[in-house]
Amino acid sequence: MSSSEQRRTANRANALKSTGPSTATGRAISSRNAERHGLLSTRLFLEDEDSAEFDALQLELQAALGPVGTAELAIVERIAISLWRQRRLVSAETAEISLSRMARKIAGGVSRELSLGYGSELSEGDLQPFDPERLLWCKTVIAEVEQLEQIDLGSLPVKAPTIFEQLQSDAVEDDETIEAHLEGHAKGLTGYIGELLTWCHEQLRQAEQRPRVLALAEQVKARRLILPDDALEIFSRYQTALDNQLYKALRALREVQEWRLKTLEPAPTATSSHDQAA
Repeated sequence: MSSSEQRRTANRANALKSTGPSTATGRAISSRNAERHGLLSTRLFLEDEDSAEFDALQLELQAALGPVGTAELAIVERIAISLWRQRRLVSAETAEISLSRMARKIAGGVSRELSLGYGSELSEGDLQPFDPERLLWCKTVIAEVEQLEQIDLGSLPVKAPTIFEQLQSDAVEDDETIEAHLEGHAKGLTGYIGELLTWCHEQLRQAEQRPRVLALAEQVKARRLILPDDALEIFSRYQTALDNQLYKALRALREVQEWRLKTLEPAPTATSSHDQAA
């Protein structure tokens, strides 16, 4: 076997090992990949961003815009960076709106709408429908108090079982006897029942107000679908800057490509057989 035949055999064997693209489009993109130096995007990515997604964006742009040579590839990279930052801007706007619509922020907004002062602001739990079991429990306690002819610990289990059960639970929670627990309340059992009655009336007031609170919460959330004026101005300025960068990069690419096409040497005109004979 001659040396030239050996080289051809070796080349064919190496070709079988290749895993590169086989189509013309694939080979074109692959050839540009080798030139994709990424000088402009070296420090582009945040810690939670995937550089592979940016690479995929560049490949799509290269396939669509057909850059040739390092200069055109660099301009396409500028276009990719502008689009990447456009996507980041959308994410930032979404995050800003999502933060403003958190339950805690909505509760604060509703509190301001209701002119609730310090210490009486709504919490996240106040943005949920009122618990019907709690409402029923409070109504039962109020009804038991209204039926009591006299307040004494001996008759409480029979005449006010719901109140007595709560008293037992509170005493156990404080690791005390019922008698010791009542000593901690002004006026003893009367004071305890008075505090419980006040709490239940407050719960009924909240239950009555809850539909209005929920309606206001929905209005506050809807209003916060749009950025506030100060944030909107910042985002708008950045959007305008990115639009300008993208427009300039696209225009630069078009000018460079037009220049390249104009400076290409014209292909030699094929000579017909008739002209050759002449």
